[in-house]
Amino acid sequence: MGCEMAKLRRLDISLDNSLGIYSPGDRVTGFVCVDVTEPTEVHGGRMWFYGNAETSWVEITKSEGAETVTGHQVFFQTCCQLFGKELDDNSESPGFVIGPGFHQFPFQFQLPEQLPSSFEYYSETGRIKARVSFSVKAEVENSRRTASHSRERPILIINFYDLNVHRHLIDRVCLKKEIALACLCISKGRIVCELSLSKTGYVPGETMDISVHLFNSSTSCVKSTHITFQQRVFLSAGLHRKVASALIFSISGQRVKPGASGYYHDVIHIPPLPPSGMPHCEIIDIEYLVQVQIEAAGAFRQTQMLELSLPVIIGNVPLRDSFIDNKQVVPCYAHFDFNTGDIVEHNAGDLESASGPVRPVYTYYKTERKALLGSAHDGSGGGGGGGGRADCLADMSPERRRLLKQRSCDVPQSAHSTTASTAAAAAAAAAAAAAAIGRFAVSHNDLGRNGTITAI
Repeated sequence: MGCEMAKLRRLDISLDNSLGIYSPGDRVTGFVCVDVTEPTEVHGGRMWFYGNAETSWVEITKSEGAETVTGHQVFFQTCCQLFGKELDDNSESPGFVIGPGFHQFPFQFQLPEQLPSSFEYYSETGRIKARVSFSVKAEVENSRRTASHSRERPILIINFYDLNVHRHLIDRVCLKKEIALACLCISKGRIVCELSLSKTGYVPGETMDISVHLFNSSTSCVKSTHITFQQRVFLSAGLHRKVASALIFSISGQRVKPGASGYYHDVIHIPPLPPSGMPHCEIIDIEYLVQVQIEAAGAFRQTQMLELSLPVIIGNVPLRDSFIDNKQVVPCYAHFDFNTGDIVEHNAGDLESASGPVRPVYTYYKTERKALLGSAHDGSGGGGGGGGRADCLADMSPERRRLLKQRSCDVPQSAHSTTASTAAAAAAAAAAAAAAIGRFAVSHNDLGRNGTITAI
């Protein structure tokens, strides 16, 4: 670094928005702070504004072995002159002299109207990565253009998703599917499963009511039942495509004997999550779904699978009839750690010390009396600084998550042991569902499986 730059004691960026969180179309304003020990001649100072998306994963091919596939999309890359010569000015004219002491140079930048939310995804193995990131960078170049000093800090973008645009998201829904078991053309009966959700549109901080009814009117045993709430990430890079997933909630049920039935019900909290979809991003898309996977014993020690999936929409503007009517509920910004289940609230100044990529935060609705501190499992307080787990998200604590993976569903065994009795119960439940009001406007293609879905 040249002697001129050695006189530079401080270069920093101060945003007028202390949270560093913006919406598409907002104006980013602030000051570049420069402190020099003595008069310093520089070529110029400028601000850079960056927005881009990146995808990366490893593909294994027979011909080429392991190959890393990458995708990239630039939303904006803009330069704003603060003082001195322009970036492309190579003239021999004198540079800009910064007097000794502390100086502030204002800047402003209008964000584009069409931007996705900040986002990151990393698989457990680290082989699959996806990120949407935004940042601002201050740069001061010495008079000879042989060295420069820079300071970069991230900013976060949150796109709005108003659930009220799709009013049907408030309807309770039920999806029913069945499989017929057979061995050497001899029927072994059917297994019927019904998955119900209180509604299909949520904002982080709300609760999701999940119910699963299982009717085993076959002569085979249901070996296991797995219920998950997951985030799916769709990545692209040129002609390459990849689908990855992140587990938000998981529970496993016990065995269901032939001629018996099972029932599962739970209420889970929605942690801070990015809104569904990734508008204006060509290489990343996200969706959410509740999935039930049933494994039944088949012929010749084989297994047969029954799978049900209901799409769920995550937004950040709640439905008008939802809990937001409660005046004790207030929005904040928080980050959810998929690995630990921790929820950390975002506070003013959290981005000031960050120099590289940061974990995105999203709108999260919490009660006024609850701070996001301490363990969710025991409700104890944590350290200072405004970070920690949400005590209202017991399902997301590591202890609770391990318990969920080990716990069996409360599956009462039916008193009726005959196939006919269980089939009659299944038929009665199906008739009750058919008598519900209307049908829910989601196609089978959206569900990804054939099945019947009704509004209750």
